[in-house]
Amino acid sequence: MMPARPRLLPLVCALVAGAAAAQVQTTWVNQPGGVSVARDAADNVYTALWDFNPAGDITLTKRNAAGAVLWQVAYDNTDTTRHEVATWVATDSAGNAWVSGTIRSGFSNPVNANSVLMKFAPNGSLLWRRVYDSQFDGSSTRRFVLDAQDRAYVLGLGTGPAGQVSTVRQFLPDGSTGWVWYDSQGIGAPVMIKHTPDQQTLVIARGITGLNNGYAKIDANGQTVWSTLATNSPTVGDAVGDAAGRTYTVDGDAGGSLLRRFTPNGTAEWLRSHPMQAFRVELAPDGGPVLGGYPSADAGLLGAAFAKFSADGTLLWTQADGDGPGVGLISQAQLLVDGAGSAYIAGTTLFEMGVAKVNADGTPAGTGLSAGGTAAAMVLGSQGQVYVTGGQTARLDFGPPPSTVDLALTLTDAPDPVKVGGTLVYTATVTNGGNTAAPASYTQALPRNVTWLGATPSQGSCSGGRTVSCNLGQVAAGGTATVSVMVQTRSRGTLKASGSVSTTAVDVNPANDSATTTTTVKR
Repeated sequence: MMPARPRLLPLVCALVAGAAAAQVQTTWVNQPGGVSVARDAADNVYTALWDFNPAGDITLTKRNAAGAVLWQVAYDNTDTTRHEVATWVATDSAGNAWVSGTIRSGFSNPVNANSVLMKFAPNGSLLWRRVYDSQFDGSSTRRFVLDAQDRAYVLGLGTGPAGQVSTVRQFLPDGSTGWVWYDSQGIGAPVMIKHTPDQQTLVIARGITGLNNGYAKIDANGQTVWSTLATNSPTVGDAVGDAAGRTYTVDGDAGGSLLRRFTPNGTAEWLRSHPMQAFRVELAPDGGPVLGGYPSADAGLLGAAFAKFSADGTLLWTQADGDGPGVGLISQAQLLVDGAGSAYIAGTTLFEMGVAKVNADGTPAGTGLSAGGTAAAMVLGSQGQVYVTGGQTARLDFGPPPSTVDLALTLTDAPDPVKVGGTLVYTATVTNGGNTAAPASYTQALPRNVTWLGATPSQGSCSGGRTVSCNLGQVAAGGTATVSVMVQTRSRGTLKASGSVSTTAVDVNPANDSATTTTTVKR
């Protein structure tokens, strides 16, 4: 049973806010705010804002990690009968910024006219702009996600065969449309979209009438894998997918929340109840779902609460007071989980933006508060910082990031092709993408029909035979170690070699610890 939590009044929140904020450093806070925030690999920060005036524009702002504004750009909308509303921003692998929006007509009672997606280069120049579908079609955007190939999946409302329904439109990096998905099952109005580790897409929706949430899963070709409705949910739901293709959904009920797991084809596997009022779910690195929301279904209990389940539905821990005594974050905008399993909730005290963090074991890690009123979105930085935007934009630092080790291996061959009797060199490169040094060992099984000539590591030592084994010692955080393995080929054909790296530390991403390469041997 969760411990009781006192009812919190806004005045109490204001009086004690300073004590909570002292746990976390507000490194900077400045204008403008935004409806969404993103960052690139260098921790440059992008926010999107819009102007509610005749011919109002969407403005994209870029800051560096220190908070200095590098540039601001806006597409100049000259139609005084319309204004453009920013809905989301994200960055791709090349550092370009994508911004979605809705073009609205009128001001006292504006209506949706069209949807828009724009792509800006790192220097702020507009690369392309797509307004869709037909003129004044009543469509709108909600948000979007980018995949590893820099393709965008924009969630919104669009006109399909059944009228105005939830829609996902895939855009390719050049701005052309890949495919369009229309909700044919009536799951409701669009709320959230997420890309899953199995390269598919989840849509979370809310019934326009009635208390129900709807969910759909879409494959890589824009086809519906499955869809379902969860009825009698007093709160908006959420969903997240795992690498095995399973989906976790969270809905509300009179006693708190319901967590469900679905198979890859949409069959319900199990259901778990929890007394907290959860309306966010994300996946931890170990594959277990993390819930975020309020401590209880009782509307008088404010604050950031968290719960963690294992992948099979076992409750691991509950943290009913994740934002600390007397804070009471409400209007929670987002839940995120970092690579170490720590969870973050962004919200507001009614006076300040706030982000609460709990560690992977559920222990509180502090709450950061800053000026800006209500938090609209947040994004995690590369070194333990959190960028949050709303009425203003701020950077919150939660101290040194948790210790992480992420060894990764690449294996190359040269020359390829190689002649029979020639020397072939395999180069294994071990990198540590974590923030903590770790001992590393490298092993490579040599293909048949080669003779081992030797191995040279950049650090440590190697021994060989049919299998090459190397002790590389400590690989520094962000550091690299290499091994050159030399063999002589004995006959023509195709050679396949595989290597792996291991460590006695906990590797947060063991999936990238092995690699394979093939070589063609000619006469």
